[in-house]
Amino acid sequence: MTGGELADALRLRGSLPTLVCHTGAAAAEAVGELALGAGDRAVDLDRVVVGEAGAGGGPADPHAGVVAVVAGTATDLRRALVPLGVLPPAPFVVVVLLEAPSHQGPPVPVVPGLGEWSELLDLRVRRLAGGGWSCEACFEDPVSVHRVAGALARGVVGGRPGAAPVPAVSVLGADAGLWCPGGARVADPLKADVVLRVGPAESGGPVVPEGARGGGVRRLSVEESSWEAAGRPGGTVHGRFRVEDVPPVDERTVNPTGFVGRAGPKVGRLVSRGGRWVLVSGGSVRWRVPEDGTVTDADVARLRDLRAVGVEWGRHSGPLAAVRAVAGLAAAGVPLFGGPVPPWARCLGADLCALVASVGADELADGLVREEHSVRLRRAALGTHGVRARWRHLGAAAGVGGPPDPVVSVVLCTRRPEMLGFALRQVARQRGVEVELVLGLHGFGEDAPGVREATAAFRGTGRALQVFRPDPDAVLGSVLNEGIARASGSTVAKMDDDDWYGPDHLADLVLARRYSGADVVGSAAEFVYLETLDLTVRRSAPTECLWRRAAGGTLLMDRAALEEVGGFPPVGTAEDTGLFAGIELLGGRVYRGHGLNYVLRRRASGHTWDVGAGHFLRNGAERRRGWRPSALLEPEAGDAPGGAVPREVRGGPAVREGSRG
Repeated sequence: MTGGELADALRLRGSLPTLVCHTGAAAAEAVGELALGAGDRAVDLDRVVVGEAGAGGGPADPHAGVVAVVAGTATDLRRALVPLGVLPPAPFVVVVLLEAPSHQGPPVPVVPGLGEWSELLDLRVRRLAGGGWSCEACFEDPVSVHRVAGALARGVVGGRPGAAPVPAVSVLGADAGLWCPGGARVADPLKADVVLRVGPAESGGPVVPEGARGGGVRRLSVEESSWEAAGRPGGTVHGRFRVEDVPPVDERTVNPTGFVGRAGPKVGRLVSRGGRWVLVSGGSVRWRVPEDGTVTDADVARLRDLRAVGVEWGRHSGPLAAVRAVAGLAAAGVPLFGGPVPPWARCLGADLCALVASVGADELADGLVREEHSVRLRRAALGTHGVRARWRHLGAAAGVGGPPDPVVSVVLCTRRPEMLGFALRQVARQRGVEVELVLGLHGFGEDAPGVREATAAFRGTGRALQVFRPDPDAVLGSVLNEGIARASGSTVAKMDDDDWYGPDHLADLVLARRYSGADVVGSAAEFVYLETLDLTVRRSAPTECLWRRAAGGTLLMDRAALEEVGGFPPVGTAEDTGLFAGIELLGGRVYRGHGLNYVLRRRASGHTWDVGAGHFLRNGAERRRGWRPSALLEPEAGDAPGGAVPREVRGGPAVREGSRG
């Protein structure tokens, strides 16, 4: 964006004094080309020292008529929310996003419910020529810029208005300030859930909120915390960084959303040139990694067409920044590969290090292997470097703790006692989440053959189990609602009695719910096993995106949203379709994740969704003889058709067979 285009986006300012704030490298460049008036000021939010008198146009400059916030991306805007808290109120606020990926919505505000916007006079949202957005808001009286920008940031990423608290760490020294996930600074340490002061020993110990228990928190020296010093004479010795020293990834913007399952043949290389990391492909530079290693949503979107990215380890000017970039790409599901990880980069975490070194470029030419690798990378990266994971770790170290993971109540209703043992094993094998099962025996009781044995085996795993017997004449939607009413979890999952589920099925849905903010998340029914033909069909379907529906046997739903929509409609078929329609009418969102944890079983008869095998054959992009699920399913031998697990499912890539549709 040129200075002239930016000036047009900031047209509200007129002759009023304007405080132009910017965050992100692209925003700094655009503001640098802007012709400022005599009374205007420019502030780099990435360098604001929070707590200084008058920082960023604070109390010492209370008369800004217009405050303009120019952010390179939504990631930059979100990390700037805390330093924006020190700005003076203003009656005119302009927020400009220079770049936005196609999967993100416009910055239409999610207005808070405390009346802060009651004096709004005018609101205009415009798409800019370069693909970004500007939002102009006029109020009768000055308002908090932080509140306005926060409402717009929530509008961009969508989802429920509530947000989990995040940690902050103070970095003292030449670049003093407070960083929280994404690199932002914190205005008031006591407002943070966990604040760790790092700096010279004489600077003091950990700073934690009032009432929190300190201790057990690591203190770094200024030299250790400096990315530029690492790897140079007098700097940090390689290998001294720990996982928690790597700034966390903002998973609401840097995440698998927009992952391309069928990418082109191009392979990128992440290399060091002249002391600066760059990503090159086809002889040209696709991305210049910022000096602090920040990965934004726009950066990820520009790399989605690549099949994979090879990390060429070596000596670099800023190892910690380099690690931060790799962690961000992995969190977004970008398929990464490389040789053994050097000691200075092992603060990626053991799992992520092992995964990056586990494959080569040739293996990732297989589309299924590539996506499986991407899923494993994103799990490891978000579970280690995501905001929530880091907050919990720092909180535990400071004795503060964090919010418990939600209990997932699985509602499973069956009319087939012969399938009960199989179905309960699919629930019992779920890992990484706390699960309770609400089991509806529809048309039979615990005296049916095999039922008591199956429920006893499930209880033996230590999982909670409730059993109820609905009215035999009740339709499926009503039975599901009865099960939901008995559930105690804040999230409810629906599972079917005859389909296969990988052990990370629920954990991946909980993760997708966290980074998408959706009310309902589910999987695509990519893999379908046609039992009568002994054939596996893999269907092509959009995944890792907002969609109108997901496979009915894979749904994970927010309890509050279910209550607002009235649960499932009381019908015998298409109850999922009715739920999706209700969620849409309420303004909710449905997110469809990957389908590698799930295999839909189709028999000759007995399904509420009554379509024949021909439906799946016509819509299947790939057919493979026998039972050929993704390796992520990790099936148990006794639950596979015929009791045998194919060799390639146990670990290696599957070998494609049969014709292609």
